[in-house]
Amino acid sequence: MLDPSVVHLNHGSFGACLRTVFDDAVAWRRKLEAAPMRWLVLEWQAELDRARAALAAFLRAPAERLVFVPSATTGVAIALQSAGLAPGDRVLFTNHGYRAVRNQLRRHELDVREIEIPLPYDADAFVDAVARAITPHTRLAVLDHLTSPTALRLPVERVLPLFAARGIPVLVDGAHAPGQIELDISALLALGATWYTGNNHKWLCAPKASGFLVAAPHAPVVPVVTSHGASSEYGSANRMHAELDWSGTHDPAPHLAVPLAIASFEWPRVYAHNHALVLAMRDRLTAALGASRIAGDDALAMMASIPITVPRAPLEVERQLLREGWEVPIVDSVVGPLVRVSAHLYNDADQADALAAKLLALGVRGR
Repeated sequence: MLDPSVVHLNHGSFGACLRTVFDDAVAWRRKLEAAPMRWLVLEWQAELDRARAALAAFLRAPAERLVFVPSATTGVAIALQSAGLAPGDRVLFTNHGYRAVRNQLRRHELDVREIEIPLPYDADAFVDAVARAITPHTRLAVLDHLTSPTALRLPVERVLPLFAARGIPVLVDGAHAPGQIELDISALLALGATWYTGNNHKWLCAPKASGFLVAAPHAPVVPVVTSHGASSEYGSANRMHAELDWSGTHDPAPHLAVPLAIASFEWPRVYAHNHALVLAMRDRLTAALGASRIAGDDALAMMASIPITVPRAPLEVERQLLREGWEVPIVDSVVGPLVRVSAHLYNDADQADALAAKLLALGVRGR
């Protein structure tokens, strides 16, 4: 459904919905609107459970501990609500963490200790930094699976046991992970993840406003919106589903279209194709701009960030690009300005050459 007059190099931020999946969501909305009460009372829960089962199988996650949420940001909010923290409790985060998550930690008035991830990125150094940051005062860790500004794949499977050994809960923010890397969330839960949240509307190409939250078997899950499910006589026998599936009247169509989005791709081929493509795009951009590489090939999935210098504020450069038909984020990050490119099946490596020429014309250079 993408406008062919626009150069789309930012699948990572908002995704891109397949026309067939978009139409499937519209069909679900038509069923709802044709007989709202009948559909919501008699059919909705069974259809949601079917969609949940399909997503759980794709993520290798326990369906009984998975709920749909509008976005990973909502999933983070639920996990933080459930963690039982008090103002001043110490939380570990990274300096590459997502801004919305950092804002939520501040809203809870937590003592946030940031783990610095220096560039060029080294996975072993990251694991060592995490180990050093854990203290008897640590009450929670919030870790990205793939960082948003820098597009780094963090080895969460290597650091989860460090927290599990000390009984420290961990929230893994997998906003960019589903559809960008192969996932086995059950394995991450076994290693020590307490909650795992992600988006379906990014790399899975599902409709906007579909995400999920998975909780470990005995992890608390407290909804941020109290609705009918708080009454024991209401809803599914699964109390987690009863409390979080229904938070008031909403549009379930994005969630119900997720199974078709999953079935629309041969995922091993997508992973391999898009990974190879983003490496080619990164190489062309760094060469043309005279930029350095911030990470090795194995630390990237389908996105890559390139360090740049900009002639004015990064947001101003980004807005000029948008006005002129280029969808690509110019990130004002803690490690300096970055241009981040995403690679999906509708992209090709030549677009990196065109982007480099455009950036050079705007006064952007590599660093």
